[in-house]
Amino acid sequence: PGLLGALGRFSFVAAHPVAVARAEPNGPLVLLEGPTEWAPSPLDDPLVAAAKLLKAAGVEAPTSELPFAGGGLLTLSYDLGRRYESVPEQANCDEPPPDLYLAVYQRVLCFDHLNGTLVLQGEGPGLSEDEVQRALKSLPEPKSTEEAGIFASGQESLDTTAYRAVVEEAQRRILRGDLFEVNLSRRHVLEGVDPERLAAALPRLAPAAYNADLDLGDRRLFSASPERFLRLDARGHVESWPIKGTRPRHADPEQDAAAATDLLASPKDAAELAMITDLVRNDLGRVARPGSVRVVAPRLLQSWPTVHHTLSVVAAELAPERTWVDLVRAAFPPGSVTGAPKVEAMHVIEDLEPVRRGLYCGAFGWVGFDGTLDLAVAIRIVEVSGGRARVHAGGAILLDSDPSEEELEARTKARAILSAVAEARA
Repeated sequence: PGLLGALGRFSFVAAHPVAVARAEPNGPLVLLEGPTEWAPSPLDDPLVAAAKLLKAAGVEAPTSELPFAGGGLLTLSYDLGRRYESVPEQANCDEPPPDLYLAVYQRVLCFDHLNGTLVLQGEGPGLSEDEVQRALKSLPEPKSTEEAGIFASGQESLDTTAYRAVVEEAQRRILRGDLFEVNLSRRHVLEGVDPERLAAALPRLAPAAYNADLDLGDRRLFSASPERFLRLDARGHVESWPIKGTRPRHADPEQDAAAATDLLASPKDAAELAMITDLVRNDLGRVARPGSVRVVAPRLLQSWPTVHHTLSVVAAELAPERTWVDLVRAAFPPGSVTGAPKVEAMHVIEDLEPVRRGLYCGAFGWVGFDGTLDLAVAIRIVEVSGGRARVHAGGAILLDSDPSEEELEARTKARAILSAVAEARA
């Protein structure tokens, strides 16, 4: 099943797909389930093949006021970007996820949290309301976990000293003019994780715009991502909401307000966001109607239960001859989790991060039969397979970054996610 958008107005649940396909790293999209006449061409780009598979489903997009009424749930790994940009292969690649995973659903159950309604849409195989009610009643009870031990209970790809060292190396490369900004991360690995407990704990401990639970066959993807990568509606209107700048929330109202004020007053955080906003403008401009790209909001405060963020809103109108495939390919991987310039930042990431990112910093979401889509940036995620959970966290590095503060920010971003993982350990 898939669950998206637990904190927004709508949540979607889908099960019993009519087709499932995946593209292994550097491989073609391969049909795993579904009628053989839907088999995509091995010569197609996986995004092109995914679009053909959705079209071959043969279901006319239903008329609905709901944003998603049937189509595909899609995940894109960070390494899908290697198909579109030349990036060396240096980091350790263990348990690589598929470059692309697509499950096609003809029926979708939608929760409207604003109106308190439950709507089952579409024809053909799909999830029943009774199945959802049974699933909701079977969620495991939460158990308490001591927060002090969450970072000590797993393995880190970069410890505190090593993370600060790669920040300093990134700054040396910025100083010599290789790039302006790069997003660096580290990975935490924890064993003995029960995915069902994690499914219950994560939305409670880390509520977000893109809470998700996606079954990818050999692994589960859990998300508490706050960041919209791309939204495309039926009129061709496109939006991207890049996030840069983070401060932890505080229980004391005065401290909490001071943290938000400090974030908004920070020249460094404003510069981080400005550079990525410009990068997103350029990405959208590759497929947008000329003159339509605009920054709707240059800097907004977004507050979640665990952190404050700042974000911008970049909008455009998709050129008439373009589709969602062109849009995703033009903007992938997301600029907010790579850096500026994007390709050079990807080179630095490959050089300084010891392990591949996997699904982290890729994207996930839905693509409708009508060509609309809503994709999140795959940050604040957990990959679980065989009881092993992998969690990445990091941040943007500039010339004036403080390595100690950057290391602390990475821990702040990981804290709520790792708390949920710790609660889910057997």
